[in-house]
Amino acid sequence: MLPVFPNATAVTPTNRLDSLFDRVFDTGNAFMNQGWSAIPMAMWEDEDQIHVEAELPGMSESDVEITIHNRTLYLRGERKAEEGRKYLVNGRAFGKFEQAITLSATVDVDNVRAELKDGVLRIDLPRSPESKPRKIALNAS
Repeated sequence: MLPVFPNATAVTPTNRLDSLFDRVFDTGNAFMNQGWSAIPMAMWEDEDQIHVEAELPGMSESDVEITIHNRTLYLRGERKAEEGRKYLVNGRAFGKFEQAITLSATVDVDNVRAELKDGVLRIDLPRSPESKPRKIALNAS
């Protein structure tokens, strides 16, 4: 016998479709208020630095916060919707976002460079001297 939950609504294809229409055509713009699920980004490294590029179209420097703590890079921010717009179609993400990225090496935090240009955030994280690869000389016996 299946358990009975008070006030539970059976999930049927019709209920799912109704829910979808409610979210799309709701005057409260429920889709518009959804936060970001992930920031589109790329990350790569070379011997000297770790590089991160994140796509943040329509955002300014004051909308974004970048912090580093214990080999983790945090990108936080918020993109706000234009006041007074009633969207007919909106595929943009609005709201707050946070992305935590574990770095592969310790970085020199004092020399990190970040730039937001044309909707792309670029962060260059120089490796700390102790995290750079070092060649070890062999002693002849």
